[in-house]
Amino acid sequence: MDLVYVLVPVVLVGFLVLFVLLPRYGPHYTSRLVCPSCRKGFNFHWVPGATLTSLRYGNRRRLKCPYCRQVNTFDVASTRVSQPKVRQKV
Repeated sequence: MDLVYVLVPVVLVGFLVLFVLLPRYGPHYTSRLVCPSCRKGFNFHWVPGATLTSLRYGNRRRLKCPYCRQVNTFDVASTRVSQPKVRQKV
């Protein structure tokens, strides 16, 4: 019974750190992706290793293009940029 009183707060703190604080304040990356269907670029913000999907698929993500709504597979690690490009007005 005493083990339960110790284990529950430890699990709650671990859950808080893993699912709340790490995605919000942890290392965020931005990838500049180009849709293979419509050839339009868009930014994708991601946290490495924060989801079960990243553990399952590694650096690849199945994402829906915000323009043409086609689902494609993207390599987010190889397209990582330090800062997103600012769109210049013409």
